[in-house]
Amino acid sequence: MTDSDSLHDRVTEPMTGPLAAPMADCCPRCAFEAVDTLHTSPVPGVWDVLQCRRCLYTWRTTEPARRTRREAYPEQFRMTPQDIENAPEVPALPPLRTSA
Repeated sequence: MTDSDSLHDRVTEPMTGPLAAPMADCCPRCAFEAVDTLHTSPVPGVWDVLQCRRCLYTWRTTEPARRTRREAYPEQFRMTPQDIENAPEVPALPPLRTSA
């Protein structure tokens, strides 16, 4: 991967290893099928951090099924494309405090 590669151009690859959960075929929250790998464990095959391209939901592959699999994700937290379109703007994070 080069510096010019966009995060959104990277599509997840299946993870292997004893702690690897089955790779998500869609976002657990909104069911969108484009999921990117944000970070990979420094120990190969232990975990990946994934993010949905549509709703930006982010999860680690070692989290429980209720956070990683659409069929187990709590219905009250699922989102539709309309929910995402009509969501209020996310507020900006305040600046970090400096130590005195």
